[in-house]
Amino acid sequence: MSNFEMEIGVNWNCVFSLLPYDCTGKILALTSPVDVCRVSLVSKSLQSAADSDSVWEKFLPSDYESIISGSVNPIPDFASKKELYVYLCHNPILINEGRKCFSLDKWSGKKCYFLGGRNLNISWDTPKYLKWISLPDSRFPEVAKLDYDWCLDIQGTIRAGVLSPRTSYAAYFVYKLKNESEFHLRPVNVSVGIFGVKLETRLAFLVPVKDRPQHRNHIDAEDVSEPKPKPEQLDDDFEESIAEKYRRLLDRLWQHIPENATGSVRSIVQRPKLRDDGWLEVELGEFYTENEEDCIEMNLNEVDDCAFLKKGLIIEGIEIRPRMG
Repeated sequence: MSNFEMEIGVNWNCVFSLLPYDCTGKILALTSPVDVCRVSLVSKSLQSAADSDSVWEKFLPSDYESIISGSVNPIPDFASKKELYVYLCHNPILINEGRKCFSLDKWSGKKCYFLGGRNLNISWDTPKYLKWISLPDSRFPEVAKLDYDWCLDIQGTIRAGVLSPRTSYAAYFVYKLKNESEFHLRPVNVSVGIFGVKLETRLAFLVPVKDRPQHRNHIDAEDVSEPKPKPEQLDDDFEESIAEKYRRLLDRLWQHIPENATGSVRSIVQRPKLRDDGWLEVELGEFYTENEEDCIEMNLNEVDDCAFLKKGLIIEGIEIRPRMG
């Protein structure tokens, strides 16, 4: 008996040896990819059932054959459905003539989609303001490089029916900043929701805190003895002051924040994070796939009365992946 079996007080070899092979496979298929991998590791007698195609095909989307048949690049032939599952988790495939990317969430098998820049509606999409370039670290053949823009407006849509049903998803704007101008000064609006339904908007900063110019307050002589605020605190204060200035855009959300809540502004401001692939991402919002006919709308646009000349934004796209936890 393994240590795992001793801890839970169950000898799985004995339990499953009493069941027909097909029945064992059906039980495993009702669990999750992670659970099946664990069972395979702790029980050699169950390894065959845990690795069987009948189990792993249950973890693949029902329309996986149709999806991979539209891959821009050839998909290797695999000896098992488990190998195909692992491949789709770690090797996103280009579809829709290279405008979208498809993969699986390795923990759950849920569908993940990445809408490339060519699949988005981007304001000022003319050669004078927006150029399409190739970057070696992008999964797409082309990404959008914003040379000049006065009023940023980016929108993506996806039908809920192409995603995994009854699943909580989050959408992320994926981008880079190169020789950026003015993006550190003001936030942008971000929102996600069903098309045709009024969306609740949040604020987001595109420039990471560590890359922003410091905004230090004047310190009077009598305050010299007081400890100086840390740079991170000053950046937080700057973010909050900007978000406070434009809070009228979030009236509906603001009404639900208690007056005595601490850090209330910070709770509605999205900050960018550095991804493992070297790009930045900022969350646009989340949604639930309840009705497959719903059209999910994802937006990033200018704060009202805040149009200013910007440049240096490189847009890879919008990634849609299951919300963890």
